[in-house]
Amino acid sequence: MTSTPDTAVPRLVVVDDTDPLIQYSPSSAFSLDSEGKLDGQGYGGPVFNHTLTGTTTNGSFTYNFKGTFVRAMLAAEGLYGWNCTVDNHVITSFDVDTPQVTNYIACDSAGTLAGSTNEHALGVNFFFFPDSPSNSSIWLDSIQYQPLPSDPLDALTLRIHNSDPSVTYSNSSGGWSFQGINSNATDITGTSMGLAFNGTSASLYSVNFGDPAQFNASTAFYTVDGDSTDFDLPGSAKTANSRGNFTNISNWPLFTTPDLSATQHNLNVATSYNSSTEPQYLAIEYFIIQTNPANSSSTEGSSNSTGVGSTPAASLDDHKPAVGAIVGGILGGIVGLAVLVLGLFLFRRRRKNGQYRFTGMLDLSDGASPDHFGSDSAGIISSKPSAMQSVSSSHHLTSGGTFTDTPHRFPTSSRHDSPSSENITETTGGFNSNRLVSMKNAQRLEVREEQLRRAEVRMHTDSGVRLPSEIHDVPPTYTEY
Repeated sequence: MTSTPDTAVPRLVVVDDTDPLIQYSPSSAFSLDSEGKLDGQGYGGPVFNHTLTGTTTNGSFTYNFKGTFVRAMLAAEGLYGWNCTVDNHVITSFDVDTPQVTNYIACDSAGTLAGSTNEHALGVNFFFFPDSPSNSSIWLDSIQYQPLPSDPLDALTLRIHNSDPSVTYSNSSGGWSFQGINSNATDITGTSMGLAFNGTSASLYSVNFGDPAQFNASTAFYTVDGDSTDFDLPGSAKTANSRGNFTNISNWPLFTTPDLSATQHNLNVATSYNSSTEPQYLAIEYFIIQTNPANSSSTEGSSNSTGVGSTPAASLDDHKPAVGAIVGGILGGIVGLAVLVLGLFLFRRRRKNGQYRFTGMLDLSDGASPDHFGSDSAGIISSKPSAMQSVSSSHHLTSGGTFTDTPHRFPTSSRHDSPSSENITETTGGFNSNRLVSMKNAQRLEVREEQLRRAEVRMHTDSGVRLPSEIHDVPPTYTEY
């Protein structure tokens, strides 16, 4: 029986063995190791957070959580055993690989908790045999569980596997490949990968491949929000249990970023290698992210509800009523209603007087000269043609990845064309006044027709009122009295 692969649960909350919510029983049987005395014993790599809580006699611990998957990570040496339960139901435990020593996946819940939203209790029992060596011990390293999608992830530790969608690989050169031992790795100079995350720090854990003829110490670098830092890729190493041989060691820490602001960050990791021959792989096993605290000023507001590599969630303030907008809307509605009532009153009054004169229309009854050619944007007749332009916007992607509106202007003619030179002629006897009078009469008639057209009343089969420009539509059953 094998454990659930990390690709099936790429994003897990990590609870350290020192968490006060873990209940050890009997408490007197457990002790804390913060010196890393087991780190170099096997090929499992250093323990999480440099601490272990363990016992040399029979004991147990319990931990309550809400999630859809859980597993226990242990360290052990000698001769020992364990069994695990969730809500008092036995879950699968896995075989012991004694040379590993650290970072055992002791047991997991597989798919038994899928879809559950209840709180669950993980229980793990440690036991020893009568013939167990005196140096036998079992230690809790961490508990890892998959949180509910609705749970906030404030001030937590997240384990992000290399297969998580938030981890991206620049692989145009084909440099990234699966190298076994749960890692994606590259030995091509300048190959990079990226991780977008919300948190105050990020750590990369790798695999140190063990063959000095093929994997020599080299260098790489990472950038956080554009700031670059070099780090070492170590050469092959040995462990105490490898009988003097080099071995592949997993869970190998490569770097931890300095403390970061509680916002969203972009982490990029790349090889440099320079002139190194047969360099150590840059291997991506998983990242450990410290998420933003609940009271942070991050772009996610007060909650890391989406965790890593996702669109920041809206803050609670975004859901507060927009008081100013509401008040403005009410006042605007009142003003609009008043204007509508006034307009209907003036319309009825003008129908009684038989007049169809509207603001912005040229009145020809006073004998004014009709030498006007167009209307401006307010509908007022101008005394000369205006150079009108229509503007359309197109979106362009800048080098910074943002969109800008670039106006493109296309000149058009004004609404009424100005008189051409053909309308004014000179004759042998001087200026042709009859032609000018005829032209003015034609212009006066055109403007008058436009005035009547804009003032006409249109009847419709429905009961709607339409007021485009100066055209008034009234229901077919409307009467003035």
